[in-house]
Amino acid sequence: MTASSSTSMDDALLAVAQKAISEIKPGMTIAIGTGSICSKLFDALETENILDVKYVPASTLAAKELVVRGLAPVVDCKEIAAIDLVFLQPNETAVYDGNIVSILDRTQTPIQPSIVATRNVLKKSLKTILFTEQFRDYIGGSIPVEIDMENWESIAEELDDLFLGDAELWRRGRGDEQSHPRGGKNPFVSADGTTIVDIKFEDALKGGRYSKGFVLAGEDCSPFQIQAEIESVAGVRAHGLYTTADAVLAPWGDDGLTPLFVHKGEELPMY
Repeated sequence: MTASSSTSMDDALLAVAQKAISEIKPGMTIAIGTGSICSKLFDALETENILDVKYVPASTLAAKELVVRGLAPVVDCKEIAAIDLVFLQPNETAVYDGNIVSILDRTQTPIQPSIVATRNVLKKSLKTILFTEQFRDYIGGSIPVEIDMENWESIAEELDDLFLGDAELWRRGRGDEQSHPRGGKNPFVSADGTTIVDIKFEDALKGGRYSKGFVLAGEDCSPFQIQAEIESVAGVRAHGLYTTADAVLAPWGDDGLTPLFVHKGEELPMY
């Protein structure tokens, strides 16, 4: 979707947020992440009067946003049995044969994400709706993986062996330091005793992303295959590939003012 001169991107993103608001009913518990559309959802929630809604932050930044906006009550994910609706904005989203597939928690600034915390929210989700400004034909590039700090080198080596020749493994640094093969001078270590590595799927011959997102043993493959490989490694606590979303919302028709709502099992319409 490209907004015309008569329609700003802000208007298009707000239209998506307003559509998301229509899914929220009184008495629900909802979780919200971060991103441009999530920010518009926070804006909309400030002006709506939805009774008895409880808020679960899906990230540290979202927790701060809820406090700043005065949206309450805020509850910890650990304290509840289920979350009625989860709204997240991944770094990339595509639709594969009716499956909504995305990459979460790739962004490293202003603070490193907790991929484990995101997964804990998703485990309790009764319905997960993703936001995206634009769909990709294939997701690809870098996948963040949170692993145990203890024996991190052997865990990372096992992951590296799985994707040898197809991807490189870099460890994240702390603060302003970005990924580096070993985390640079100041490797990132979370308060929970984990660290994060990025599996970087890049075409060494042509440069940049692979044409169909991911490669395994030199052949094009699906994100579901990559997910299975990552989850086969002991010591992996969580990763950024997410393949079971219920729906996705995006700017679409009328210069972006009519949001597209795609549910699991549906395909994207033709442009």
